[in-house]
Amino acid sequence: MGLFLPADSPFAPPSFLYQVIYHPLTTWFTFLHHVFLFLRGRPYVSPKNRVPIRVVCLSDTHSKIPLTAIPKGDLLIHAGDLTNTGTLSSIQQSIDWLKTLQKPWSGSSDGFRHIVVVAGNHDSYFDERSRSLHDQRNTRRTLDWGKIHYLQHSAITLPFPDGRELKVYGAPQIPKCGGKEFAFQYDRGQDAWSKTIPDDVDVLITHNPPKWHLDIPQNGGLGDEFELQEVWRVKPTLHAFGHVHSGYGKETVWWDDSQKSWEKLLSYAYNKPAATPASHRLPLTELVDLQLWVLGVQSLIADIRGVLWTRLWGGARQGGYMVNGALTYQTTNKLSNKPQIVHL
Repeated sequence: MGLFLPADSPFAPPSFLYQVIYHPLTTWFTFLHHVFLFLRGRPYVSPKNRVPIRVVCLSDTHSKIPLTAIPKGDLLIHAGDLTNTGTLSSIQQSIDWLKTLQKPWSGSSDGFRHIVVVAGNHDSYFDERSRSLHDQRNTRRTLDWGKIHYLQHSAITLPFPDGRELKVYGAPQIPKCGGKEFAFQYDRGQDAWSKTIPDDVDVLITHNPPKWHLDIPQNGGLGDEFELQEVWRVKPTLHAFGHVHSGYGKETVWWDDSQKSWEKLLSYAYNKPAATPASHRLPLTELVDLQLWVLGVQSLIADIRGVLWTRLWGGARQGGYMVNGALTYQTTNKLSNKPQIVHL
């Protein structure tokens, strides 16, 4: 990938120099937005006199086992792409590895109290439409989950110490990105999300990211806009996902005008038809885009108000976290990323 060219793959991030040349204003306002997010501090505070629940998030292990130890915690989330081939036997191998991370008995101090898994597009066995012929013929074989919870358009309420509970919902669907061997695909532009998630969910697990969040927005955003609308409706405290390896990371979200203004800015800047190729654009043209300036200033004002509301006026911390826990580094086949940790 050249310094002045877009990424070779939509799943690879463009270089920073490319962003500065072709999206200088958006890059600057995005930087400022994240500075103000940092200044606002934690978007969620655990209930008083209660022990925080330590959640470890990962995804996209693709039939590999991380070389480094998985951090300890109370809840482990795997957001899909357990395997590469998606066969029943390869999925079982990944499940068997996850079993080794679970508490061996209720009073044990080692291992996770709960492990929750959703499927990814590579986990073909879970979708009857994408199963291999071999798995279709061998219907007597089933997966042995042990005490692991698998969620497919379903929810579960998990108990934790101090009488705390978390309602967790999992959904695997993604916009189409491959052939019929990929699971749970739907045509991009189709609404596969509205009114599908329970209103009282604390933790949402999907394989696909919502639009503009940890999904390489510079490439036009690989996430789903209808998923983002549904997440706004539900406002989970934690939304864990993967799929876009290069979007790996953690973001704080506040469900207010600060968040909406920033998303509106990205939608205007990056959601152009086919994101006009660099060869057809002039460098630095964003600097004379009046509408982009207006949206950027509006985003900046909303961010400043957010900091004042939280830090000066003592406003409630009504927000949460979005986590892309892809362990596979960008477009390589190496598990170089570390699991993300969130305290709830």
